[in-house]
Amino acid sequence: MTARRFLLIVNPRSGRRRGMAVLEQVRSWFGAAAAELDVRLTAQSGDARRLARTLDLAGYSGICLIGGDGTLHEVVSGLLERDQPVSLPLGIIPCGTGNDVAKQLGVSSPPDAVRRIVSGETCPFDVARVDAGGATDYCVSLVGWAGVADINCGAERLRLLGPPRYAIAALGRILFPRRRRAQLVLDDQRHEDDFLLVAACNTVFSGSGMRLAPRAKVDDGKIDVVILRRASRWQMLRLFARVFDGSHVDLPGVEYYQVRSLRILAEDRGPLDIDGEIKGTTPASIEVLPAAVRFFV
Repeated sequence: MTARRFLLIVNPRSGRRRGMAVLEQVRSWFGAAAAELDVRLTAQSGDARRLARTLDLAGYSGICLIGGDGTLHEVVSGLLERDQPVSLPLGIIPCGTGNDVAKQLGVSSPPDAVRRIVSGETCPFDVARVDAGGATDYCVSLVGWAGVADINCGAERLRLLGPPRYAIAALGRILFPRRRRAQLVLDDQRHEDDFLLVAACNTVFSGSGMRLAPRAKVDDGKIDVVILRRASRWQMLRLFARVFDGSHVDLPGVEYYQVRSLRILAEDRGPLDIDGEIKGTTPASIEVLPAAVRFFV
């Protein structure tokens, strides 16, 4: 029987530079399953995207990665930028700070990830195309604007703290909230107002375990949009306390929509948070690409 062969893209810097240690662990697990690995290391931001876009993928049974949500974002984006569509399934071996997509898929650890990959079972996964500030990108987890992007900017400055940095940054935004004027177009519904935060979520989890969009499904052809227009500091504290179990969506003032497209037409060119990275600016157009990729489950 011909051995299965997987492309494995490794981000050595992921998860406080744990990528190489995880690689050494998984080599033997793949070997025990009679699976071959073609390992490619990234050296800087953008390498995973370039590899996924340009490598010859003939002969592979799947594409795997050791890294976090940022590495996954690059791999998916690179695949969708190829001249010809690629049907190879993806496998996540979590090694990042947040690992929100791995949580969504129920992947708990590197050995669990390898077990799922070698089992061969897959599921469809929606991706959102993001046209923002004249450039096109892709989202697997979250597109955030206003308070969401502000929180990520703050969290990036606290990267050495690990996963708690998102909670600390969120508390800072609660103490110093800022509303921004925009027109939102959700499918064909228009909302014009000042907004504290807008989050378009493909997954339940965001920001290292927050259940920001508790009703989100990755295969329903829709993106879940959470909106907060105005709130006192006390109301925002209540929201923050309940975002980890998803019950914040029941609070007054929290709006929840499930749509196929979203446009953000802001008065200023505010930054966006796309899958945990600050990139792109408004105006932005977000459209769901149903079942754009498949994942090992």
